[in-house]
Amino acid sequence: MAKKMAIPWELKYKYLQGMLTTLFKSVMYEYREKHGAAAALEFIEGVWKREDRVKNMTKTLKDVFKIEGNDIEAIDKWWGIWWELTGMDATRLEQSKKLMKFKIPAGCAWLTKPKDISDWPLIFMNLIVKAINPKAILERVKGLCAGDPYCEYITKIEE
Repeated sequence: MAKKMAIPWELKYKYLQGMLTTLFKSVMYEYREKHGAAAALEFIEGVWKREDRVKNMTKTLKDVFKIEGNDIEAIDKWWGIWWELTGMDATRLEQSKKLMKFKIPAGCAWLTKPKDISDWPLIFMNLIVKAINPKAILERVKGLCAGDPYCEYITKIEE
């Protein structure tokens, strides 16, 4: 019997992340090619909303890491955990009781080339912040897809 090869977990993680990134982009590009950009964005939003996938993932992380509340501080803690889990290099620029501003210098791992489908992170990220607080909204004020040097986001809680 052959000896089982020891593969470092970091390599396994990087491999899986790359594989999922490639799969996600391929699905988005193919769907866009056949049905157009608006349909591709609607499709991916439907995937994330089906059976409350993103909402359940958000709640799971809140529960596992015992994040209490639904304020900006809770949202900030959630994003900190997400960035660590996904290996994203994000920087908090500002935070108050009602606002959080952060930037992602390299953009997202799944940066899409066609600009007409580059709003997919906004859909995903808004589902996350709304799962924490239905009055929260996330806006992208700068984006790599728009030619900016980095992506910058603001999260606010509406009155």
